[in-house]
Amino acid sequence: MKKVSKRGKLATVLIVIFLIALVMGPGPGSLLINPHGSEPMFWFGMPALYVWAVFWFLVQAGTILIAATLIWKKEDNNG
Repeated sequence: MKKVSKRGKLATVLIVIFLIALVMGPGPGSLLINPHGSEPMFWFGMPALYVWAVFWFLVQAGTILIAATLIWKKEDNNG
């Protein structure tokens, strides 16, 4: 059986988080906040749909930054 490295496990977790954020942000997840035909809600004085989308965008950006710093490092090859 093949042993999975820590980078591989982290990569899998980040992929899952990114895909969840991709669906929850602009996709069907937005209907949880503002169902079709309902009055728009406000959070922190801003439309809830906007806050929802920005939050999931920040989750996506965070996963990319984590992947860039921990997974996509340039490998040192001596030789």
